[in-house]
Amino acid sequence: MSDGASLARSSDDLRRHAWESWAQDRPAAALDAAWAALDLAHDDGASRRLLTSLLQDYPASLRTERRRDYLKLLTDRKVEPDLISTAGWQLVLRRIAEGVTDADVADLVRALSQDELALTLLRECPVYYAPAERLLTRLRRRLLRSGEWRSQNEFVAALRIQASLNGGAWPFDDAERAQLEQADNTGMVAAYTPARRRGAEVTDTWDPVTRAVAAQYEGWPYPAWTRITVGEPRRLPDVIRPMDAAIADALPVEASILVAGCGTGRQAAYVASRYPDATVTAIDVSESSLAYARRQCRELGIRNLRFLKLDLHDVAQLGERFHSVHCGGVLHHLPNPEAGFKVLADVLHSGGIMQIMVYNRLQRLVIAAARTLIADLVGQHITDDLLRQVRRRILENDGNPTAAHVAHIRDFATLAGVHDLLLHRHEDPFDLTRIEHVLDGTGLQLLSFDIASPAIAARYDAMFPNDPRHRDVNSWARFVRTDATAIVGHFRFFCCKSPAKPA
Repeated sequence: MSDGASLARSSDDLRRHAWESWAQDRPAAALDAAWAALDLAHDDGASRRLLTSLLQDYPASLRTERRRDYLKLLTDRKVEPDLISTAGWQLVLRRIAEGVTDADVADLVRALSQDELALTLLRECPVYYAPAERLLTRLRRRLLRSGEWRSQNEFVAALRIQASLNGGAWPFDDAERAQLEQADNTGMVAAYTPARRRGAEVTDTWDPVTRAVAAQYEGWPYPAWTRITVGEPRRLPDVIRPMDAAIADALPVEASILVAGCGTGRQAAYVASRYPDATVTAIDVSESSLAYARRQCRELGIRNLRFLKLDLHDVAQLGERFHSVHCGGVLHHLPNPEAGFKVLADVLHSGGIMQIMVYNRLQRLVIAAARTLIADLVGQHITDDLLRQVRRRILENDGNPTAAHVAHIRDFATLAGVHDLLLHRHEDPFDLTRIEHVLDGTGLQLLSFDIASPAIAARYDAMFPNDPRHRDVNSWARFVRTDATAIVGHFRFFCCKSPAKPA
């Protein structure tokens, strides 16, 4: 056996051990094996993607001795830093006592300004870890009020980049605003409020809900992202085969794929990179979001992808049929989600598949509870200042379990995200019964619920061994009622358009 083959086999064995440990909910063992696999082959996409997923699920399990390796992973151009940044901030904050006096603030500024990991985290992606944001907001205020920002060039530059990444999400008070208006503090303005692009006008002929949703995303393109985690290229039939071999065998490798409601293009980028042999069309109603998407995907060098401004309801105007449709986080924002399902099913080839994500109605009750904390702000004209005020209210209620939960949702970290999370123009979430009805009504067959975590999948398999493909709705309903960790904010599932019957 060649050295290369032996190395690959060793990496495969380590990844397999990592997956087994993950399924057993043993994060330390899973991470050790995944790191070891990446140590053997530094450009191993499978190990890189596995590590990214593990650090996203188990951020507190990142060990100090892996700090340098983590920093390399964080800056890898084939890794999405957003997914692993919380692990990094927890590592940084382990060195810092919870109680920070005013006298300590200056020392903290100096310490963080010399911390390569902290500076890199600020530059790579929004700060998704609420304790880190609280501390950094306090340090920023100290820099502005004391004038020390003039001697902390690298730290302030990183804060400016951070503000650009999060859209200026961090709250600030009237005293800070007044100081920012002083001529000798203009160098700190961009660390608070980045320059904004003006959104395009929305189409007058759209229905009121679509116009309102489009206007939201013109003003606050969503989601914010810089790059994606690149895994091993796959073929569409191979991905579907574990769910249904007959359906997979009928799908072409050079598939035509639609991403319906692509927003800023993150999902489309993942789809196009995952299926390099496919041709991907991505549509959205927001020109600002599409401009963001085109810019990001051009920088990533993704070639098999085109973006078009088009309402999902008008997709038939393309005159095309697709072998696969991806629609994540969109249908529950339509004026009539069932009609949206039908529109997408109608442009799907017979035997084609759809990958769907919709809000879980039960979990959206948590968001409804959070809205009671901002009830006086809901319904007001939405501006950046109002969104910062919403965030401040949630952050200041960290003793409230609902507020604490919301503050740790990734969308909460950016202005566009908090708008989408708490002040969306329209949402109509789903329960499992509704999903069953809409699939029956559109001639779609459920293939599988997507369970991202191997630990949760293992518990499901132990409870329902007769449903290895995770497609029994009644079993899934029982599972989420009895396993608290399985209750998620979204339902993700694959479904298929029934093949045409022979004449």
